[in-house]
Amino acid sequence: MDLMSATTSRASLQEQHQFCFACGPSHPEGLRLQFDLGPAGEAIAVWHPSSLYQSYAGCVHGGVLATLLDSAMVHGLFAHGVVGVTAELTVRYVRPVRFRAPVHLAGWVTTKRHRLYLCQAEIRQANQVAAQAEAKFMAMSGPLPETNRSH
Repeated sequence: MDLMSATTSRASLQEQHQFCFACGPSHPEGLRLQFDLGPAGEAIAVWHPSSLYQSYAGCVHGGVLATLLDSAMVHGLFAHGVVGVTAELTVRYVRPVRFRAPVHLAGWVTTKRHRLYLCQAEIRQANQVAAQAEAKFMAMSGPLPETNRSH
């Protein structure tokens, strides 16, 4: 799998996610994740958790962590020029994610089978793995659905 040669194409895919809860800059209450490409072509981001996303005292809610992992893998697909939807997501929570330190995200594509992409992602905090995910994504064909701009 070749990484996309044109940054504008990746930016174009990101542009179509303007109102995504995880990465959309136009979502009024979203996480506003900003992904870049890492040295191995993986999608990387840093997120600063707040108590707004609390579960148990001082811990980020597991559903929010799953969202972070899913988004990292979607952006890993974007690096290959692929728009995909999550078909299956498995998360392994290793340790609690706290509010005191930034969260480092990475997501990448591991395998492609026809239109099915297998991806992995991880969350690190204080240089320790806090959560890991594996997922299957189905590549979309044809035009993307309309963006919902009513929030």
